[in-house]
Amino acid sequence: MVVAVVGAMMAIVVPRMRISESTEAQLAAMQLAQDLDLTRTRALSTRSMSRVFFNPGTSSSYSGFLDDNADSTITQSSSEQLALQAFGTRPLPARIMIGRGSVPNAPGDSGTGAVSFANSYVDFDTRGLPRPMGTSGAIYLQHMTDPSIVVAVVVSPSGSVRLWTWKSGGWQ
Repeated sequence: MVVAVVGAMMAIVVPRMRISESTEAQLAAMQLAQDLDLTRTRALSTRSMSRVFFNPGTSSSYSGFLDDNADSTITQSSSEQLALQAFGTRPLPARIMIGRGSVPNAPGDSGTGAVSFANSYVDFDTRGLPRPMGTSGAIYLQHMTDPSIVVAVVVSPSGSVRLWTWKSGGWQ
């Protein structure tokens, strides 16, 4: 009798504990925003350039780098990746990819594509500002099973990061 009651309770409770597709995309975007902030903070604290490179290909991942030899260039080498002392290369969750479906630009983004930064990366200078000066852009993440679930991570010219979620035909 007890086993039957526990089984019935589990059948009711377990499906409700599952993370929704929208929440899954938002969690991936929050992780990306934290990694962008961490990369920017490392540039400030070490007074070195840093970069986050986005790989929108089949792997849907991104990598962080720090100018380890102070030559003001980032070659995306393994030593620069280690110098960041952070996330290395972070793959996106299994059902999340870099993509934007057919949604319009998020507020604060005037670029095109799933990564609206030139060359699919954002550089932070020694003051933590996107480089070249005044650069802004966005990275769009979408759920693979429902392309209408899109979250945008927007980096402003001041280096601040903001999340936008596409819901009910508008950005929130």
